[in-house]
Amino acid sequence: MSDTSDPLPPAGPPPAGAHVLVVDDKDVVREFLRDVLEMAGYRVTLVADGAEALTACAQDPPQVLLSDYRMQPFDGRRLLHELKDRHPAIVPIVLTGYGTVERTVELMRLGAFDVLAKPCRATEILATVEKALEHHRALDANQDLRRRLEAQETKRQQVQEKLAMIGKLAAGVAHELNNPLDAVLRCVRLCRERVATDADASEYLDLAHAGLLRMADIVQSLLTFSRNAAVEQAPQALSALVEEAVLGMALALGDQAPPMQPEIDPRVAQVPLPRGMHQVLANLLRNAFDAAGSERPIRVVARRHGDRLLIEVIDQGSGIAPDVLPRVFEPFFTTKEPGRGTGLGLPISARLVERFGGTLRIDCPSSGGTVVTVSLPGERYALDTVKEAV
Repeated sequence: MSDTSDPLPPAGPPPAGAHVLVVDDKDVVREFLRDVLEMAGYRVTLVADGAEALTACAQDPPQVLLSDYRMQPFDGRRLLHELKDRHPAIVPIVLTGYGTVERTVELMRLGAFDVLAKPCRATEILATVEKALEHHRALDANQDLRRRLEAQETKRQQVQEKLAMIGKLAAGVAHELNNPLDAVLRCVRLCRERVATDADASEYLDLAHAGLLRMADIVQSLLTFSRNAAVEQAPQALSALVEEAVLGMALALGDQAPPMQPEIDPRVAQVPLPRGMHQVLANLLRNAFDAAGSERPIRVVARRHGDRLLIEVIDQGSGIAPDVLPRVFEPFFTTKEPGRGTGLGLPISARLVERFGGTLRIDCPSSGGTVVTVSLPGERYALDTVKEAV
């Protein structure tokens, strides 16, 4: 079987969990291979033919299989066929005393990792097994990656189906509410005009009017979400969109408006963006205010980063809890007090940004606060005309 004068390499630390299955119908060959492999630190299982090998693979799968070619009644060629279907992760090596180029090619086509011609030196056997083990680790890593990617794709499809279902429900509810809501609002307006001199009645009608306006806002959010955010897309300069969103927030909040600091790189100020980005910025500014309050400043930073255009809304609030962060893009999920949030602002914003070819990401730095980043593809928005900073 081997030149026994060939010294065995010193045994290093056993490969963690490395298991080799030896298949040969001759006792002396099996025992020789076992001694070589065990001295190198491998865990070894011995069987006499292909049928026993398949049973052993099912019970305790090895990483590497070392098999003779000619065995009775279940030979190595048939074993390769069965392994490919039943245990594709096992890496087979074939030993043969009848090695020809044609046979080697045939065995490799059947799935053999390598073919060794008898007699084999111990060092050759160990080197080939080690290479096969490396190949197994690579295959295993690829399979893990494939499983993770498949799981992510399945989750993405489930989310898309959920969003589509919610969108249909939202559209139905919004359309059913819209007409009667509009009629009630008109009635309340007329009543307010007639009872202007009655302080109590006027106060109640003001409260009713505020509540109806809140309902109208929710209906509009539902409609926007359900029709995939069909908003005006006429291009507008980035700086104008930011300034308009900041001014709108300041007017809406009045004395409660926090300091808002636009920090727009002059080289990207005139980059044309879809008009719909105004709604995204307005939503993000409102969330930043809700998180940080009226005393802490909110920064809006626009800059170029490589081939991407980044717009960041940064607040100095308490951040988002780790268990909440994965759910912030779920429709109708909100941590705000009842009556202060629909849970649709971020989902609508994310959907809009996706329609514009970009991504929306939320980070909570260890230093505190929240950074919401809109990343848009530069080639889509003429960023190639903007020179990178030196």
